[in-house]
Amino acid sequence: MSDIQRLIDNTFPFVQDLLSKYGEFFPLASAVKTNDSITQIGIYDGDEHPRSDKVIADLKRGLKAKQADYKCVAIFYDVKVSAPTTKLKTDAVAVFVETQSEKTGYIIYFPYLLTSDKKVKLTDGVWKEANDKEIFIE
Repeated sequence: MSDIQRLIDNTFPFVQDLLSKYGEFFPLASAVKTNDSITQIGIYDGDEHPRSDKVIADLKRGLKAKQADYKCVAIFYDVKVSAPTTKLKTDAVAVFVETQSEKTGYIIYFPYLLTSDKKVKLTDGVWKEANDKEIFIE
């Protein structure tokens, strides 16, 4: 199993739980360390209601500063995005991922619906986009 898949499998249930309980979540990160263990990474600067883009930038800064400790990193965040097949806006969990070994990073989108009974239902059409590397750069 790839390190990216391990991070998604390990962290996604927590993200789904947050969405079920609160209808949203603050960006969070996880990483595969060089010893193959998985660690969860959070950022808190005292602001109880930080902007997501600031949290993501802070997470990226923190991951980059400790990049030698990691083989693979992922940042999970909630977005509203146009699905490439339907062009319709949808809620999605975006997962920014990078590995030391691959030449590019990715953002993987998992579209979802929050049902009336607060269950997260993943919908068809997971997609990914290539992304410039921001963490594991020389």
